[in-house]
Amino acid sequence: MSSRLLRVRKKLNSKRPKFLRTETWKHISFKNDPKWRKPKGKDNKMRMKRSGKQPLVSVGYRGPKEVRGMHASGLKEVMISTPGQIDGLENVIIRINATVGNKKKIEIVKKAVKSNLKIANPSLTYVKVNSIEEFDAIEPIKDHIQKLIVPLSLDNDTRTDIVRKAEDAGITVEE
Repeated sequence: MSSRLLRVRKKLNSKRPKFLRTETWKHISFKNDPKWRKPKGKDNKMRMKRSGKQPLVSVGYRGPKEVRGMHASGLKEVMISTPGQIDGLENVIIRINATVGNKKKIEIVKKAVKSNLKIANPSLTYVKVNSIEEFDAIEPIKDHIQKLIVPLSLDNDTRTDIVRKAEDAGITVEE
């Protein structure tokens, strides 16, 4: 992806207005629901494109074809929902599907880190660890973990070792 196209895209995005629904400035209920809706009223000034009214969505605001749908980093974005989909991907940024559970998300992040792929939404809200071996297995993805859960049912020596290692790695521990 050429840097010239990315600059053009950035410039166009900065000039593109925020398309607001008709009369959002009048009705409080629209402030919580800022989605675009096409104005359809008979005497609607916005539909008639009167000056001083909000702009309508139209073809002229579209960006260049080469950069359309790309991530801000300039890489093509790919949606992933299983660890097997990562095989053979290069020069892309992956986005993990929102419906993927935590266990599978950990596997996907591990595989993506191993194959040097960028991840758009890598944060793992929590990871549960029951042994030191499991903690060593998640060592490569420690930057993406927000909380580490160590169960109280573990014996004290193992628990303290895991907590100490996690704190050295900069991971917050929840017990």
